[in-house]
Amino acid sequence: MVSKFNKFIFFTFSFILLVTLKANSQSIVYDSIGQKKVALVDVRKTYERVIDKGYASVEMFEYLGTYYYKDKDFQKSKLYFDMLFKKYKLSQISQNSIELYKTLL
Repeated sequence: MVSKFNKFIFFTFSFILLVTLKANSQSIVYDSIGQKKVALVDVRKTYERVIDKGYASVEMFEYLGTYYYKDKDFQKSKLYFDMLFKKYKLSQISQNSIELYKTLL
């Protein structure tokens, strides 16, 4: 028979684990005017997880390619731009992304 103490430990550990996993993708802050809680979501991490699951859009690839380009991580930037240009037609891609991709070639 499982004791009440063991159940308490299990549920406490589970709660801490869930809170920790949830905190990795967003953070909670208070806005300066209304002092209300606001969740800040890391769009880069969210887009990468969505792409890893097999879902994607032009906007996601363009955002990640541009983000890593501005962050000077040109290898990752080229990776996402390569995926963008392989999956979508040139007419669907923004001119800004085309120009950035040309500088990476």
